Amino acid sequence: MESLIPGYEHDVCFLCGGRASETHHIFEGIGRRKICDKQKLVVRLCWRCHDKLHDTSCPEMQYLHELGQKVYEEKIGTREQFRQDYIRSYL
Repeated sequence: MESLIPGYEHDVCFLCGGRASETHHIFEGIGRRKICDKQKLVVRLCWRCHDKLHDTSCPEMQYLHELGQKVYEEKIGTREQFRQDYIRSYL
């Protein structure tokens, strides 16, 4: 799978630089995963970083949300369109 996120590498964890084992959809939720796939808003993570992101209050999750929205607004659509796709704005 490709990604629009700068620095994306298939075998490298986006957060810690370790060996990536999982694809993480930046915006969670069943319907949003499909949108993330279509819009290529994914990163590769190691299992440790991926587990840490299940606590949605962690700063790394906020960072990914902000980065994902910035990339969306630069390459895909407007902030209003982002809100339609992902319910809220993170910026």
